[in-house]
Amino acid sequence: MQPARIASGRPLLQDLKRQRGQALIYGIFMLISSLVGLFFLFNTGQLVSEKTKLVNTADAVAYSAGVMHARALNFDAYNNRALIANEVLVAQMVSLSSWAQYATMHLEEVPNQFPECQNYYGAAAGALLNYDPIYAAMCYIISYPENPIVAAAKQIGDVVPQVAEAAVYAVETNKGAIKAAQLWLHSADNFTRARAEVMQQVADRNYVGDGAVTVQTIAATGNGASSDSFKNFVARFEGDERNRIAEVAAKAAASDKFVDSRKWTSKALVPLASGVCLGKKNSVKRRGGTSLVGLDQWKSEDTESAWQWRKKSGFTLSCEERESEIAWGEQRDVAHGPEENASGAKLGGSPRDNPKAHRRASSNAWTNYTGMPAFYDLSPAAQAEDDPRLRFTVRLIRAGTSVRTSDGTSTVPASPRLNRFSSNLAGGVMSAMATSEVYFERPWFNQGDDSYTTGVTTYQVTRNQSLPDTAPETRELGSLFNPYWHVRLAANNSADVAAQQAGQKSVMVR
Repeated sequence: MQPARIASGRPLLQDLKRQRGQALIYGIFMLISSLVGLFFLFNTGQLVSEKTKLVNTADAVAYSAGVMHARALNFDAYNNRALIANEVLVAQMVSLSSWAQYATMHLEEVPNQFPECQNYYGAAAGALLNYDPIYAAMCYIISYPENPIVAAAKQIGDVVPQVAEAAVYAVETNKGAIKAAQLWLHSADNFTRARAEVMQQVADRNYVGDGAVTVQTIAATGNGASSDSFKNFVARFEGDERNRIAEVAAKAAASDKFVDSRKWTSKALVPLASGVCLGKKNSVKRRGGTSLVGLDQWKSEDTESAWQWRKKSGFTLSCEERESEIAWGEQRDVAHGPEENASGAKLGGSPRDNPKAHRRASSNAWTNYTGMPAFYDLSPAAQAEDDPRLRFTVRLIRAGTSVRTSDGTSTVPASPRLNRFSSNLAGGVMSAMATSEVYFERPWFNQGDDSYTTGVTTYQVTRNQSLPDTAPETRELGSLFNPYWHVRLAANNSADVAAQQAGQKSVMVR
C-alpha cells in the first residue's frame, strides 16, 4: 500500500517534520515582551507604593507638628489662667489685710462711739434710734468687759496682715516660675528645634530600614490662615500692653464678692420724732472693696461711719446727715516704681459713701508685688481674624535613589537591555506636601447638665444634647485664656502647591 501523498507528491509526515520549531521563535518573543512588561509593572507598583507611603508620612508629620502647636497654645492658656488665679489670690490677701485692720479698730472704737453699747438696755435703746437689732447685739457683745472672744479676735486681727503679706511672697514666687516656663517655650528657638526633631523622628519611624526622608517646612499662605509661623501667631505683651490680662484679672477677682464689695447698712428702726429732721432715720454704713489701680497696684479699703441727722448750723430749718468715723482699714500692694493715682478706684463705694473715714484710711504699702505679669496671647494680626487659625505646611523629600524601583534600591538587578525603566523623577526626588490647622472651639456642653441663658429665657441642655433651635448662635473667639485649641489636617493651599512646583523641579505627588 502506498503512503499518502499531497499535491506536491511528498509524503505528509515529511512536511510536518519540516515545520517543527517555528512556534518557539514566537514564544521567545512573547517571553521577552512579558519580562519587559513585568519590569514596568514592578516598578510602577513600587512607585505607587512609595507615593502612598510618602503621602501618609507627610500627613503624620504635619499632624504631629499641629499637635505640638495646639499643646503649646493650650499650655500658654493654662499658664495665663494660673497667672490670673495668682492675681486673684493677691487681691484676696490685700482684702483680708484691710478687713483685719478695720475689724481690729472696730472692736476698739465701737464702745467709744456708742457708749450705750456698754449695757444691754442702752444697746436696745440705741437700736431704735441709731442701728438695727443685729448691730445692737454685736455692739453689746463687743463692749462686754474682758470678753475672751474679743481679745482673741484682736490678736488674730494683728496677725492676719503679716500672714497675708507672706502669702503674697509665695504668690510672686509661683508667678515667676510660670513666666519662666513660658519664656523657655518661646525664647531661643526652643520650640522650633523641638518641633523639627519631632517631625523628623515621625518621618524616620515610617522609613525604618528603608532609606532617608527629609522634612522641610513651607510658609503657608492664604486660606484663612492668620500666620504660617507659631512665632508670628503668638506675641508677648508686656509693659503698657498688659491691659488685656489686667482686665481679665480684675473681673476674675470681682467674682469673689468679699473682694469686690463688702457693703452693709444698719438703719435705725424708729425715725426721729422731733426737730427739723422729723422722720429721718440714723444709720451706720459699712463700706469696703478691692480695686486694681492701673497695672501695678491692688488697693483695698474698709470703712465704717455713723450717719446721724442734725440741724444745719445757722438760721435755717433744714437738716443734714453728718458722718462720724468709727473704724477704717486699708492695704495696698504696689509694684516697685511710682504709685499710681487711686482717686478713681471704687473700693466698694467707700470713698463715695464714707468720705471722712476714707480720708483717714492709710497704711504702709507692701512692696513684694511685681504688678501685672507679662503674658503671651494671640498676636494683633491673629486677633484681628474672625476665626484665627494656625496653618502649618510641611514638604517631605525622598531621593530617587532611595525608592524601591529597579533603578533605585530594589534587589532586582538592572539590565540595560531588558530593564529599560527609568523613574525619571524631576530633580531626582519624590516629594509630598501636607498641612495641619490648629483652630479654637469650645465644646458647649460636655460636663453634664447645664443651662444657657439669653435675656430672660433659660434653655436647659443635657449632656450630649445640642443647643435648642430657638437659642441664638454664639461662638467664643479664640484666645490664649481658654485651653480649647484643637488640630486637624487641612487641604493644601493651591498657591502653596503652585509655588513649590515652580520653585522646586521635583514631582509633587500630592
